[in-house]
Amino acid sequence: MSVILDGENAWEYFPGNGREFLRQFYRRIENDPDIRALTVSEALAEAGEIPTVKGIFPASWINANFDIWIGHAEDVAAWNLLREAREFYAEVKRSREKGSATAPNEQQLSAAYESLLAAEGSDWCWWYGPENSSVNDAEFDAIYRKHLTEVYIALGAAAPDALAEPIKRRPERAAVAAPSGYLQVNVDGRETSYFEWLGAGLYSADRRSGAMHGRSFFLHELRYGFDEKFLYVRVDVFKDAMAGLRDCEFRVTLRAGEEVRVVARLEEGALAGYLLESKDVCLLGPDEMVSVAFVKILEVAIAREMFDLRGRSSLSLGVALWQGGLPVDVLPAEGWLEVKLGADNFAWPAEND
Repeated sequence: MSVILDGENAWEYFPGNGREFLRQFYRRIENDPDIRALTVSEALAEAGEIPTVKGIFPASWINANFDIWIGHAEDVAAWNLLREAREFYAEVKRSREKGSATAPNEQQLSAAYESLLAAEGSDWCWWYGPENSSVNDAEFDAIYRKHLTEVYIALGAAAPDALAEPIKRRPERAAVAAPSGYLQVNVDGRETSYFEWLGAGLYSADRRSGAMHGRSFFLHELRYGFDEKFLYVRVDVFKDAMAGLRDCEFRVTLRAGEEVRVVARLEEGALAGYLLESKDVCLLGPDEMVSVAFVKILEVAIAREMFDLRGRSSLSLGVALWQGGLPVDVLPAEGWLEVKLGADNFAWPAEND
């Protein structure tokens, strides 16, 4: 015999949220000589051979389907991120079982597993998609991604940049302008002159509504543009926002088929070093391919040779700010900014295959 109760919604209709009822219920089961309480695993072990169910019918609750949890692109993204974290954990655990000297220890595996359980153990996907929403969508989304990020951190690995991107897509109001001229930028972390970034493309987010709900923002504006040899990216932060971040890193990512990423590490508010990462290379401070500076603003220059532009008419640009291995802000909030190529866009010409 099975006694199955709704563990989430039933108890609000009981006095004291059902606490006394549950105490009496389990006490009477324990004291009844004709009843032996078993866990599901114990019951299965004692049952021996039992029929198996090859499919699960969703019954009649919530439209007799699982659309709220799996039907929308946001739901799919959330499940995919969970699957990738779970597969990464399983792979690392297998390496530990095989005796790999570089595998994480049991304590690390246990911490990662706890974070996985937290990501699996709540109704996260109830809130993704268009069916349900609240004023705390952004915080709820951030907590879910934080649990998944901590899986990788516990295992000594870098979390995927996808975890810096919000899953819950609430359109962010922003001023967006295309480039209107080529740039001449001195990469020194300052706005050297009024004309230096004149003509750059712009993404300037209006984040006042988020601030009213207690959300902390760090990244204010994103600018970009080209000269013959380099793509330039500028990131402006909100005044005094970085004061509370002692050590953090900017991740400037461009997608042109393959990803090219510049990671700029800050210590005590000053640039402490940077990496240039792509599919085939990870270089420390390769000045001929990239230059980075941060004082008042972040300025990055990436050489044209780093990109495969064959058959491409645009690039995708995104900037994330990470602290302690966790994402704290991202621009654009809803994903990626399209950077169009071609002379009409004051950019490098698109290349034929």
